[in-house]
Amino acid sequence: MKSPEEKSFGIWKERDSMNHWKVKNPRSDLSFEIAFTLAFREATKKYTHPAQIELACLQAQYPAILMPIEDDDVIAGRVQFGLVGYGIQGQTGGTGYYIDEPRVTEALEFQAGNAKYREDLHDLLTFWKARNTYEIVFRNTPKEIAAIIPTEQWKTQPVAASPIIRMAGAFIDFDKLVKIGIPGLEGEVRDALAHAADNGKDPVIYECMLGALQVLRDCCVFYHREALEKASEAKTARRKKEMTDLAAALEAIVRHAPQSMLEALQLCWLYGLMCPLIEFGRMDVYIGDLYAHDMDNKVITEKQALKMMQTYFYLIDSLDCETDGRVIVGGYGRRNPENADRFCLLACEACRTVREILPQFTLRFNKDTPKSVWAEAMRCIREGRTYPLLYNDDVLIPGVMHAFAVDRKLAESYMPLGCGELEFDHYSFGSPNGSIGTLKILELAVHGGYDPVSNSYLSFKSPGLVDCASYEEFLAVYKKHLEYFIEAQAKYEKYLYEAVGTIHPFMMVTMLYDGCIERGKGIFNGGCEYLAGTVELYGNVDAANSLAALKRLVFEERRLDAATVIAAMDNNFVGFERERRLMMDAPKYGNDLPFVDDILLDLHNYICATVREQAPKVGLKSYLCVNINNAQNTTLGRWVGATPDGRKSGMPMANANNPASGTDKNGLTSMLNSIVKLPHDNMAGMVQNMRFTRETWDDADGKAQYLLRDYFDRGGAQAMITVVGKEDLYNAMRHPEDYKDLIVRIGGLSARFVNLKKDVQQEIYDRISY
Repeated sequence: MKSPEEKSFGIWKERDSMNHWKVKNPRSDLSFEIAFTLAFREATKKYTHPAQIELACLQAQYPAILMPIEDDDVIAGRVQFGLVGYGIQGQTGGTGYYIDEPRVTEALEFQAGNAKYREDLHDLLTFWKARNTYEIVFRNTPKEIAAIIPTEQWKTQPVAASPIIRMAGAFIDFDKLVKIGIPGLEGEVRDALAHAADNGKDPVIYECMLGALQVLRDCCVFYHREALEKASEAKTARRKKEMTDLAAALEAIVRHAPQSMLEALQLCWLYGLMCPLIEFGRMDVYIGDLYAHDMDNKVITEKQALKMMQTYFYLIDSLDCETDGRVIVGGYGRRNPENADRFCLLACEACRTVREILPQFTLRFNKDTPKSVWAEAMRCIREGRTYPLLYNDDVLIPGVMHAFAVDRKLAESYMPLGCGELEFDHYSFGSPNGSIGTLKILELAVHGGYDPVSNSYLSFKSPGLVDCASYEEFLAVYKKHLEYFIEAQAKYEKYLYEAVGTIHPFMMVTMLYDGCIERGKGIFNGGCEYLAGTVELYGNVDAANSLAALKRLVFEERRLDAATVIAAMDNNFVGFERERRLMMDAPKYGNDLPFVDDILLDLHNYICATVREQAPKVGLKSYLCVNINNAQNTTLGRWVGATPDGRKSGMPMANANNPASGTDKNGLTSMLNSIVKLPHDNMAGMVQNMRFTRETWDDADGKAQYLLRDYFDRGGAQAMITVVGKEDLYNAMRHPEDYKDLIVRIGGLSARFVNLKKDVQQEIYDRISY
């Protein structure tokens, strides 16, 4: 019979509390977390310099969290981040020094362990409560900002705007890393250290950078030993060779820059884990030459190369980082287009055959993209992969030049991170650290700043809809409320960089960002040349649809008065069915109707301009908005009451720039005509989700793909495409066990449909299929 503790441990283990990262044999207790906390305690007693404390934490974390090479891997580097540890954003465990308090609490309550072990778990909770980076940053938010955006709990509370504490979007210089290797990077740091005193630089950060690179060497040695062990235990000649080759690669990258595709992939993966980062940049550039060399010299076969890429893709998926994990190929600005395009074909095949939700495989294309690359991309999409995500360089690069005020050379290095926000490769950082609910703010404007959902004022008191004599007057009120939250979010973005930068040099990232070694400063503490920011928008389309309904029904045709509209909204249209029908029948975006499309265009341009104006005010290189939604159009919609477009209380908002679900009724051409009206040259990213049935996609006349190319030719910047039948979605909701591999695009991420929350499934199902 099991003891009570063993029974409790069984319950706790079944909840999968330790295994966010896909490893076969996860750690079964919190011994690492206890050891990490001890190392942090000792470091903070001994040191005051942030780099010295960070180095001690790197030494405690690596290789301790590295997991064994799995049976089919040909690259080493499985990882299980701790419930306490060091990261850069939530998908790497947490931001800075973090604790996953709910899951540590769960371990305390349900996991087996002796009295000393339970004391240690209590200690974890009390020690980190006020010392984790998230809490320090949130607690010290300036009062004037916190008064406007007081909570980050947007999942459970009605908010008009919310801070997001993270440092998302590190794109390090993998190309440089492959070219010079660990010894070359150490050489740069040693040279900077030798001249630090003469140049007035801080020698300590350079000394700690060298220490961090030694930890990377230790990780290579750790896996070298394991690979040799696995080679000696291998049951087949093929597996013995794979592990022997891997051991040789791990030994080589400690000594010199990578000289083979395997060495380059292995070095980049382990370096990335230590940052730790979850964006993998332009792989065709930094791997393409070595891939071509190895193939041309018969060092490897195409089958071996494909298995390397499949392993790399599986490793990215194992991070379970949901909205991130970008691998980018194609486009302008590559130093080696011929070899890079050869690699593109290999990467497309890896994407097609690794049927997971990550990586977010991304194709930047232009008028010169080889037909073979485009054909393979279309093949992946047709087979339901939702990848590659398509980015039109001929449209985006001029737009990026205008939005960020940069030259073409820099614009050609743009990188879509996470859900699709744009940065510049190893040069800029523009973490999306705030969200603004434009539909929620419209609800507040209608009620004069008052929120009927929380029964409180979330914005300043102002005239409401009933007080406005014209549409223009109400629109001006709404825009004032938008400005109120935009200004607060910009100030918060700058504050967050400063707050995090004083605590964390993030040395592994810093060493491979342009100019940081020369400046001798951490990336967020004066090291980054182009420190920027972005703010996420939710609800623009619904807000425009609501404005269109108010303009048409209240102020032009006068079929409804303002008081009736508010009463209908406050009662969620119960008893106001006729009024709701009028609102639902008002013009909707996505049907190529100038009346409502122009309203959205005006709103879009106003928000983009207002956001952009904040950069010089707060001291950022740029501050731009992004209209890129993941499932938050559904989550945030839960806390928005009924709205003038006829949407009921709590229902999902439209996803990004796409029409509200089910409202684009005039066909695919009309929907695309609406989408291309919104400029992309005044913001840092927007996405368009499109869903086709297999029958439409495979149409003998090629209508769907013709319209897609026409969309891009007329200024379409981006597309995320799902090819799936609506009947498949219907059946998957009712028989999930039969559709475990059905992958759909939500907004800025792909997901297995059956794993989504029911309301998210319903929102996706309600979208129009073409």
